[in-house]
Amino acid sequence: MPTATARPVRQPTKASYGARRSASSAPRPAQLSKYFADKLAAELGPHNLKRLLDEDASQVVVLDVRSREGFDAGHIPGAVHMPFEELPRRLKELPHGKSIVTCCWDVTCLLATQAAYALASKGYRSKELLGGIEAWRKAGFPVEK
Repeated sequence: MPTATARPVRQPTKASYGARRSASSAPRPAQLSKYFADKLAAELGPHNLKRLLDEDASQVVVLDVRSREGFDAGHIPGAVHMPFEELPRRLKELPHGKSIVTCCWDVTCLLATQAAYALASKGYRSKELLGGIEAWRKAGFPVEK
């Protein structure tokens, strides 16, 4: 019975990153324009959210989808707490006529992205807070406990 020989695994080099994409397959300016427009429509940074809240907090719902422990440890003032796993059964608690900004832990947490997607797919105007509560804190904005 023949034995299998292991093939050496080639590690990518700096030069090989992006080398596989030819100039002809690079995104066109119109594609990039659409991508960035969509990105800007779906995301807010902490400074943008703070400005919106300062201008008219009655038109914005900050939806914190972290655990109870995370929320209790500190959250954006006025945020509504709804753990991500409860979102499907509690959707009716959220207003359709306001912007809903989802928030989770930090840039590595995808709960806010998943929540914003779920809300948008149900007809809500949703955005995601980039960087979550961690970015909000780093910007020096207030946190409630």
